[in-house]
Amino acid sequence: MMQWKPAAVTQKPLAPIAVDCHVHLFPDDLFAAIANWFKAVGWNLPYPPKTADVLRHLEHFGVERFWALPYAHKPGIARGLNEYLAEQAGQHPQIVPFFTVHPEDDVRAEAEYAVNTLGSRGMKIHAEVQQVGLHDSRLDPAFDLLEERGMPCVLHAGNEPYPDKRAVLDFDNTRRRLEKNPNLTAVIAHLGAPDTAAYLALLDRFPNLHLEVSFTNVPPMIQVQDPAPAALAPYAERLLYGSDFPYITFPYAWQADAWARLDWVKEHHKSFFGGTANRLIGV
Repeated sequence: MMQWKPAAVTQKPLAPIAVDCHVHLFPDDLFAAIANWFKAVGWNLPYPPKTADVLRHLEHFGVERFWALPYAHKPGIARGLNEYLAEQAGQHPQIVPFFTVHPEDDVRAEAEYAVNTLGSRGMKIHAEVQQVGLHDSRLDPAFDLLEERGMPCVLHAGNEPYPDKRAVLDFDNTRRRLEKNPNLTAVIAHLGAPDTAAYLALLDRFPNLHLEVSFTNVPPMIQVQDPAPAALAPYAERLLYGSDFPYITFPYAWQADAWARLDWVKEHHKSFFGGTANRLIGV
């Protein structure tokens, strides 16, 4: 794993970031458990996984607002996670709280409670962690509600970083969900890697489909190669900046600056670094 000088960890991005659409917030005990899992598989995480530290660092980096994303890795915990984010958002206006559901819970009840009572602004599903394909009919009530309300969902649906193919991350699962909910405002995390080219083709079919770029272009650690970043330019208004903070293995500024240096991102800077994300939540 590449090492960096301590100063790089606190380095501020060159460009202003109105919205980071991929930030995780959990209660500190769960934050710690997830961090220990990453450390056990060899990830070097430079930022403390605690809510107070996430808020402090993102404020230091100049991030004005961020989508706070939970995911429920087992039944029975989604409501507590959703309530935690709603509570934090009430105390910190820069937090845009999303909700999650688990397929073994009452998905309809949890989604309606999150949207109607908690004021959640969208949903997050991590297909691998939650072991559910996006096409799973148990998720229908949540996706139907989001489609009806015009609310976004951030979906980890690509097979990266896993070297072996995972059935729950099959590209066709996403395609089938979009065919079932063609007006869904879906935001595919990590450019849907390694199926980025296939997701770009889907953008032509589904006008409310978007991609976000977290963990995809962090020279010299991670390069976007298939397709190259230039191939993304025609879809600039459908791309959102996200970081995956604090579960990143590099200084925050490296990824933001790598994108900000691209000519087509400079041309669409306001939309890429927050304008599109704000529009999707009605800001």
